[in-house]
Amino acid sequence: MTDRRPLRRIYLDSNAFIYAIEGEDEISSMLHRLFAVIRSQPELAYTSELTLAEVLPKANAIQRRNYLTMILHSGLFDLLPVTREILIETADYRRSRARPVLHARLAMPKLADSIHVVSAVRARCDTFISLDRGMQLPKGLDRVGREEGKLQQLVRELS
Repeated sequence: MTDRRPLRRIYLDSNAFIYAIEGEDEISSMLHRLFAVIRSQPELAYTSELTLAEVLPKANAIQRRNYLTMILHSGLFDLLPVTREILIETADYRRSRARPVLHARLAMPKLADSIHVVSAVRARCDTFISLDRGMQLPKGLDRVGREEGKLQQLVRELS
C-alpha cells in the first residue's frame, strides 16, 4: 500500500500574495513556506488573472517585480482567466448571496471576492486561502487563514 496524500487544489486570494510580498510577520513567513511546498507539487495552486489587477496598482517598483515573478513567472500558480462565463456566474453567485439591508436594497458580496470564489469553484479547488475573514464561501470550499493555525496546519499536511 502506498502513502499517497489526497489530491488538493488550493486557490489563493489576492490578499495572500499581498501578505507574502509586503508582509513582515509570521503570516508572510508561513505563506513562503506554503509556496515552497507548492513548488514540489505541480497543479496544486490557482489564482485568477484578477489578482494582478488587485496587487499591482499600489506596488512600488520592487514589489511589482516580485508580484510578476511570483504570480506569472514562477510557474507555481495556474493563472485562471476572467472569462465572460466567469462574470455571468459571478453575477448569479452575488445575487444568490445577497442579503437585505436598510431601504429595501440588497447587500451583495464584493465583486472581486466573488470572481475569486467562482474561479476557485470552477477550478475545482477545495481550499481557499484568504486573510479576509468575511468571505462568503460555498459548501465544499474551505477558507484557510491566519486564525486557529489553519495555514500552519495546511503546510504540515502538504509537506
